[in-house]
Amino acid sequence: MNPYAFPPFATAIIISAIGIFVFARNKKSNIHRVFSTFSLVTIIWLFGYGMMYLTKDSNRALFWARTGFLGIIFIPILSYHFISTFLNLKNKKSLVIIYLLSIPSLLLSYTSYIYNGIGSYFWGYYPTAGKIYSLFLFMFVILFGKGLWLLFVHYRKETGVRKEQIKYLGLGFAVGTLGAIDYLAKYPLFYNIYPFGYICALAFYSIIAYAIIKYRLMDIKVALTRAGIFTVVYTLILGIPFWLGYVTKSWLPATSLAVLLASSGPFIYTYLRRHAEDIILKDQRRYQKALRELSKTMTRIRELDKLLKMIVLTVVDTVKVSYAGIYLKDEEYKSYGLKHCYPQKEKTHFQDFIPSNSPLIKMLYQQRRPLMQEEIASIPNLSLDSGLAIPCFMEDELLGFLIMGSKPNHQMYTADDVLVFETLSYSTSLAIENCRFWREIEDRQRKARLQEMDTYSYSLAHEIDNPVQIILGEAGFLKKFFLKDTSLPEEKQKDAETILDFILESASRISGMVRAIREFGSPTTGELKPLKIKDVAESYLRLYLPQFKAEGVVLEKIIPDTLGMVRGEKPELMQVLVILSNNSLHAMKYSEEKKITLKLEQINSDLVRISFTDSGCGIKKELLPIIFSPFTTTKASSEGIGMGFYNAKKMIDRHKGRI
Repeated sequence: MNPYAFPPFATAIIISAIGIFVFARNKKSNIHRVFSTFSLVTIIWLFGYGMMYLTKDSNRALFWARTGFLGIIFIPILSYHFISTFLNLKNKKSLVIIYLLSIPSLLLSYTSYIYNGIGSYFWGYYPTAGKIYSLFLFMFVILFGKGLWLLFVHYRKETGVRKEQIKYLGLGFAVGTLGAIDYLAKYPLFYNIYPFGYICALAFYSIIAYAIIKYRLMDIKVALTRAGIFTVVYTLILGIPFWLGYVTKSWLPATSLAVLLASSGPFIYTYLRRHAEDIILKDQRRYQKALRELSKTMTRIRELDKLLKMIVLTVVDTVKVSYAGIYLKDEEYKSYGLKHCYPQKEKTHFQDFIPSNSPLIKMLYQQRRPLMQEEIASIPNLSLDSGLAIPCFMEDELLGFLIMGSKPNHQMYTADDVLVFETLSYSTSLAIENCRFWREIEDRQRKARLQEMDTYSYSLAHEIDNPVQIILGEAGFLKKFFLKDTSLPEEKQKDAETILDFILESASRISGMVRAIREFGSPTTGELKPLKIKDVAESYLRLYLPQFKAEGVVLEKIIPDTLGMVRGEKPELMQVLVILSNNSLHAMKYSEEKKITLKLEQINSDLVRISFTDSGCGIKKELLPIIFSPFTTTKASSEGIGMGFYNAKKMIDRHKGRI
């Protein structure tokens, strides 16, 4: 038996395993199919030449050489096809022409125009070039050279993981180009050079098989480790029996040993692979465990803001990504708003709002899985820098999504990473819904308490108003009749009259406040009736002036007597002014000068403007677009839930106004 026949066969077996693995990863992917076909024609070449080395008959050797040529025809063609597909080039016409040019080669493959004879060398039989064989050498150089040039051009343009993929692909094809030695060995000048093209083919497949998969589901370190272990194990399994048979000239023990090693090979490979990956993926498995723990615990959190902060911080701290941010759906503005990002210095990577009809949202709805940088590279104003976009779905609704930057040193996200992040996205969706459920429960309880307070305050106002009216009536009676019939000295009488005037004024103020409370707390009907806007302002002031005095606020009011009528509901318009007052008091909490200005003006016959100004800290510019969104607040959780401006806008909208 010729020992030089073993390397081509062993290489063919390894490439078969790689091709089947890649094809099984995604049978529908075009690039996976091209790669697998590329593997098939390489196997045909190696098998034909392996059989050529085994045979001792020159005619049979020539037959197997020509059979191997059937694969050689398509190696340069499929190499260019693979590169074109990987780079997403639109060159179908040129590919069709190249494939059509292969038809004459197929027809002439078993004639002397391709291989005109066979020679005998120390490694076995090897064919000699025919009259038109130079055309195939020329095709090999042109197509491989063109492919490498395209990779070089795109390598200079790309960034992140895509750049790394092109680098490894270019390295693989550069090594594969050295296989041209097999073409040269068929010419007299190179007859005695051993054709080691199979070594170049093995190196080529080892480098790119796992690294260049469309959706980068395998880390290059893991890919090369697995390929290297696989190559070593099966080289030994196949090589030792061949070597034993060659040395002993007896194939019975060699065959027995081959069967034994073949049965134990998968176990040896699995054992070595697991131990190697435990070392390589130690850090990766650490953060995957942390993310799984996060998925288990996040559903216990009831505060949405706290939940989102924890998710972003945990992802950055454990995975060590360059940045992370989370977006949530905003029904009011028909978009997805940025809720949290970390670190803050990387906020330039994020838009405050992403419209619901943007290409990214459409792609997330379509794919319903984590998206890689290269998949969304065509979307303007969005660069993940080798990162991921992870959607959070609840049934058919996209609740939000997590944007992540690159891992340290632009390492690739592995298949295990993607699975962990998908689990995290499911848990995040459930946790978001859970927070919303608890917030809805709390809102209902708060509304119930407010309704009880409204009823209570309305009843209390009624109970207070009764004795106040008695005080007003009796004090008025004393002033009008009693003081005139007394024999008190004039000075004492004036003092008594002053006291009664003070009682009447105080009681009137109480009565006015009670009336304002009753108006403010009265149920609304939804019907807009004509009313004086001046009355709304004065009722509000009677209600809130004591609060302003207690807070040390100076009030400036500009309320002309010439204001016209508006259509509306007095309680709701008072409520808007109360909401503005509450926010102003909060904004002026640390101000040295506390001043509020309420100005009413008639713009034209159809429009009244109410200007409410305070001397507080103001609103940050970046918050202005979202201040009317629900649950938007800068206050502590104990001071408010961010529904004030939202409710004020709703009430003004119902009044056909603008705030």
